[in-house]
Amino acid sequence: MFKLPARARFKSDLVCLRFSAAAKLAGFSLVGLLIGLPVGSGKLAVAQTDPSTGYTGVQIPYSSITPVNGRITIHFINETGSAIDYQVIDDTEYRSLPGRSQMTLENLTTPTTFTFRRADNGFLQVTIQPDSPKAGTLTMRVRETPDFAADRTSVYVDQRGSVFLN
Repeated sequence: MFKLPARARFKSDLVCLRFSAAAKLAGFSLVGLLIGLPVGSGKLAVAQTDPSTGYTGVQIPYSSITPVNGRITIHFINETGSAIDYQVIDDTEYRSLPGRSQMTLENLTTPTTFTFRRADNGFLQVTIQPDSPKAGTLTMRVRETPDFAADRTSVYVDQRGSVFLN
């Protein structure tokens, strides 16, 4: 019978331990390997919380907009043939936008999180146009996609206007 080392609780843990050991032998830390930094390079990839936004992580903003007095407008265009359920966290309840239609959410305070999903659970590809047609407006177009890797279901805009697409 296969026996796991004391430090490993699952077979996946064993894979991680072996991968980590191999990476260290090659001169990389596990975190360094993920972002390509050699051990001892003096650079660390550490998730930190940005005190001005409360955001924790190392995600790079997808785009940025210019909030007007700390507020933004989201213009959402549904180019799919399916209804899309959406919500602005802490601002609106879940709502539904019919297929091939659009709506505008105005006067949203930053930071804000806008979540959305197709009612039929299909995948969505999002195109963002910042400050279009005017400053403080984020225009989002959603289309159907068969590509799981392209699927997006939320947008976070921080206080400075950085736009994160997830």
